[in-house]
Amino acid sequence: MRTHWVVALSLTLIAISSCSSAPTTGPDAARILLDEVAESMGGWGVLEAISQQEFVSQGNDWEPMQAVEPGTDRLVNGWGRTLLVDYTTEIISGDVGALQITRQEGETEYRRMHPSRFATRLREYNRLAARVLFVAKDSNELTRAEDKTIEEQTIHVLQYQDGINPVELQVDSFTKLPIRVTYTEDDPLYGDTQNELRYLDWRESQVDATETGSPINVRLPHAQALFLNGDLYREEAFRNIINNGSFEAEAFDIPQEIRDTPENGERLVSQWTLRRATLGVGYQGFAQPQNVEFAEVAQGVVHVTGSSHHSMAIEMEDHIILVGTPLFEERSVAVIQALAERFPGKPIRHAVVSHFHMDHSGGVRAYAANGATIIGHESIVPFLTTVLSAPHTYRPDSLEQSDIEAQIEGVTEPMELSDGTRTVQLHHIANEHATGMLVAYLPNERIIFVSDLYSPGRPVTESNANALAFYQGVTAAGLNVSQVVGGHGGIGPYRALSRVMANVDRD
Repeated sequence: MRTHWVVALSLTLIAISSCSSAPTTGPDAARILLDEVAESMGGWGVLEAISQQEFVSQGNDWEPMQAVEPGTDRLVNGWGRTLLVDYTTEIISGDVGALQITRQEGETEYRRMHPSRFATRLREYNRLAARVLFVAKDSNELTRAEDKTIEEQTIHVLQYQDGINPVELQVDSFTKLPIRVTYTEDDPLYGDTQNELRYLDWRESQVDATETGSPINVRLPHAQALFLNGDLYREEAFRNIINNGSFEAEAFDIPQEIRDTPENGERLVSQWTLRRATLGVGYQGFAQPQNVEFAEVAQGVVHVTGSSHHSMAIEMEDHIILVGTPLFEERSVAVIQALAERFPGKPIRHAVVSHFHMDHSGGVRAYAANGATIIGHESIVPFLTTVLSAPHTYRPDSLEQSDIEAQIEGVTEPMELSDGTRTVQLHHIANEHATGMLVAYLPNERIIFVSDLYSPGRPVTESNANALAFYQGVTAAGLNVSQVVGGHGGIGPYRALSRVMANVDRD
């Protein structure tokens, strides 16, 4: 994958006057320390002399929110990339970012970058080692805080704002080199999130073109690691760093039609969009207006679609049961409003979380704020408790703004919800995709809702372990299923699955 980040810079040196009794905290102390850090890296002059950089790196990505069990890790991606950064040419500017997609046929397609991915990529750019000191220096909120002691090491602390995001830059008190830079940002599940980039393996690297005409050494990290709230998400090692190399100018071109394409969504800095991109599944309308559609499955039972992730709403005597709480706040709020219009006077009393993965649980907080009891398998109740109690002060969502105390109910055995007329059963399906997987079954209507294990309307083969687990779970529970409603896909006959898996089951 080739990624291009380019932003026009205007850098201004700020003169620092020395004094005999330098302050230890505050804005003046911050600028003194910043000068020391710049000097440790090679000096402001050599940092300013870096106009372009090329990074050749390899690394790994982890996504705990796609693991089999909450609290464990899952390695989702091993990769290599060449990252080109031009600090003087405009391609990702204040207005435009583009994705370059090369098809198998060799054709290149451009798309306007999602506003949240764009804002988050700019955050990535602003904490590159050759850039981060300039961002701090240009911040009106730059200050030095009290030193910290971490693992018996004294750490100097600089604080500033990057746009609306609070930032903390920690500096080794001995080497005066940056250790880590942490942005406070929002996450649909984690809420107020500490997005921490650690600079590792500092080495000398040459800047080939300077005002003197001679190469000068600059100290740069040759590895880095990304943590969210203390959990490792990415490790990256740079095999080569080229400063002021020669780039092909066309590598940074953005077609005019992309520049003219209007943005759709909010420029929200959040690692969510990059985590979803890492998984290769996109952002599913994050921070964008939502489209909600209904497909009738049976009288009073609707498939809630209009997005990549679906739910099922079940009309009861005086309330609604919703199965599936996917994605994020905006999606849930739109679904709640649409269901209020579809079933007036009937609130959502129960919201069932199919499983803990971030794309299927990310919208749960809005349902709790709406007064629904959140139902999940007992194994993910600790996870749900954490999610529903997480502070969202940086970007307050509906639960943060309400006085409601979230209610959670764990499913231990097959659970039945009934109003005397209609019955909904919740069954656990053992599988290798995610622990605590629940399906919802309506025995009278012979309808079942399932997420991820099987998607109606999509081809399925005997080798599909998730689909087989679903089929075996249904069979073991003695469920007489006629129609399957998918968290992905559409609505389809159960026999489309059973015909394929029956032969496997007999082997």
